[in-house]
Amino acid sequence: MKLLLCIISILLDLLFSNIIKYNTFSIPIFFPMFTISTIVFISNYYKYKDRKNYYYFILLISIIYDVFFINNLLITCFLFELLAIINIKIRKFYSNNLLLNIISLMISIFIYDTLFHVLLVVVKYQNFNINRLIFKYTHSILLNVIYILFMFIVLKPQKA
Repeated sequence: MKLLLCIISILLDLLFSNIIKYNTFSIPIFFPMFTISTIVFISNYYKYKDRKNYYYFILLISIIYDVFFINNLLITCFLFELLAIINIKIRKFYSNNLLLNIISLMISIFIYDTLFHVLLVVVKYQNFNINRLIFKYTHSILLNVIYILFMFIVLKPQKA
């Protein structure tokens, strides 16, 4: 079920990224990051002692995601594994509930967007622009919170 959920989220990312084009001149209202939301949600199904399985699973998802979106395997695997570590650490200390999932999602999106932007600046692919980073972060939260809310209500994860 976890793999199916990740494949659906990647397909939704593909669909929404083709509907909502992102370029430097027109910035959309919503940024789909359904795969990041799914990484957060799937961490509910892994106990702290099973974290290695979660890390391997996220490595597989990062490779699949990289094929369709980023085309830089090292960056994608690093960022996804970092998000996996953060989500497992959060789950270790707090109980599983909707609020925790939303907070974890917001932290994950913030870290992913910030580090990805910084890496693009370091390789001189783009200039540092804090306004663009904040805009992207704030506009990706709403759609992804709705998505994780939908997953939480429909799938009802077990307490880890």
